[in-house]
Amino acid sequence: MNTLYISQPLQTGFAVQTNCNELLSALKLKHGKYAKTTGAAAYTVTVTKTAAGYKAACNGQEQLSAGPLWAVEEVMYHLRDYDPNIFAIHGGAVQYQNGAYLFVAGTTGGKTTLTAYLTTVGFAYITDDCILLNRKNNLVYPFQTPLHLRQGGYQVLQQAVPKPIKTQVLNAPDFWRITYTPSLLATGPVPLKKIYFIERTGQENRVVPMSTTERITALLKSPIKNYRVDGNYLRYLTKLAQTPCERLLYHNMAFVAEVIKNDE
Repeated sequence: MNTLYISQPLQTGFAVQTNCNELLSALKLKHGKYAKTTGAAAYTVTVTKTAAGYKAACNGQEQLSAGPLWAVEEVMYHLRDYDPNIFAIHGGAVQYQNGAYLFVAGTTGGKTTLTAYLTTVGFAYITDDCILLNRKNNLVYPFQTPLHLRQGGYQVLQQAVPKPIKTQVLNAPDFWRITYTPSLLATGPVPLKKIYFIERTGQENRVVPMSTTERITALLKSPIKNYRVDGNYLRYLTKLAQTPCERLLYHNMAFVAEVIKNDE
């Protein structure tokens, strides 16, 4: 079997063992620079082909799928943990000047397309799916996998960007995406400047202030993992809610770029 190491920043490392070359290629396109032929791992995920499909197994976790990539990603999702100092948020982030701007939304919420667009107009790429925020000092750490766009998001991006971007297609049986790796990257931890809870609209562009209660409620829905909701956690979110947070309704992605550039 061949082994590929998925070594992502400030989180659990995995080794994936398989004889499926298609899976190895898909993992490299999905994880980019974090997929390596050497490394260390807390867990080893073994992928085998069965009559019913592909089975990924590790530490009591098993997933079966028609294609191997989804099975591997599901096993890693259930076993993945983050550094204790990290609050892991489901969202994208870019750097402008010396500040990190976060875009928080659920799956299909438009954060990847928006993040991709901003990286074509002068903003540095931090992450597009998992924000690694240090609880102690509010630094946002780069987590720069290739951006993975659905067909609809890519079409929106094509219409909005000033010039064509270089892409590759991740064409696994169970996961099809157009991938894009920005050339302008954040090079180190970036201080948190503002959190936007984004919503793509049909024609509206506006920024909506949020009360402290609205901020805390939105932050409770934002993690990419299930945190234990206890007193310490609620106190942390209450403190984080003192960071500027706004709802950002947008139709035109250029509007978002101007909002950030004009942020005081």
